[in-house]
Amino acid sequence: MKYEIGFHSLQGARSSNQDRVAYAERDNAVFMVLADGLGGHAGGSIAAEIATKWSIQTFKSLKQPVITQPSAFLALTMIQAHDQIVSYSKVKFPKMHPRTTCVYCLVQDGYAYWAHVGDSRLYHFRGDKLLERTHDHSTVEQMFLRGLITEEDMRSHPQKNHITRCLGGNHRPEVELGNEVRLEKDDRLLLCSDGVWEAFDIDTIISFMKRQPLDEGVEEMLHTAEDKMKQVCDNITAIGLNWYDKAATNLPLQNLGSAAIDQKNLLDPVKSPSTKKKPANKPADTTAKPTPIKQTSPSNKREEVKQEIEELENFLANQQKKPL
Repeated sequence: MKYEIGFHSLQGARSSNQDRVAYAERDNAVFMVLADGLGGHAGGSIAAEIATKWSIQTFKSLKQPVITQPSAFLALTMIQAHDQIVSYSKVKFPKMHPRTTCVYCLVQDGYAYWAHVGDSRLYHFRGDKLLERTHDHSTVEQMFLRGLITEEDMRSHPQKNHITRCLGGNHRPEVELGNEVRLEKDDRLLLCSDGVWEAFDIDTIISFMKRQPLDEGVEEMLHTAEDKMKQVCDNITAIGLNWYDKAATNLPLQNLGSAAIDQKNLLDPVKSPSTKKKPANKPADTTAKPTPIKQTSPSNKREEVKQEIEELENFLANQQKKPL
């Protein structure tokens, strides 16, 4: 496979960055994940961190050379990420409700597959044209699809932050799946948080995606968005992939149309590969004795962040031993 990846994340005008982005590679596939923690809920950054870490670890744990059910893999992994966020929230004190949007993209053997929950988007470009973008799970997207507002209106509408689906909520969300897409040479894929698409129209995003190297184009796009949005700039994060290989000649694996997965039925017939992962050696027990969070002085802030990261990593290691 011949491709180029570029990614970047900025805090914008917010007090912290609750976006997370990651990717992992193998010989015939690359898996990209982007999550945008919901700022109105305590622990948005924690939810986004769990979603990205769990998803990447699941992909890396796969033993088979080819993921034969790509859409099922994406849906199950995202459902499990939701469950990990909920499990984490249950052992925290004081109580928190971490929630996040999430978008995946798997490119395998020349085909692209994606899944999402919330208003973090995936775009598929070919040349100077937008072939497809994910539909946000939000109030303004529903208004746009009904013809009540334009796409330009969506970027500044007062209800633009009203999300109808997320990971970490009270119920397992419906995971929306994209089509199986055969990539052609010079196709471009972009995953981004809402801070990016609120700042630019499609033509501007395409112009940044065509710059070389891609990593610099993505970084410049985010800095330009930050300068444009100024005091109202949200966290802004993006990861892009430029496909440089010729179109695949192998047959597609599934030929599924775009669909929403019914989680209640999906978990039973399809076993997730991530349940076969080996646990880490003697992981620390983070659930036995939850303790209240104490206020810390600025001088201790760095140590607090370090401890929180260690706690999160230990929690994920523990959860990998447990079947859903």
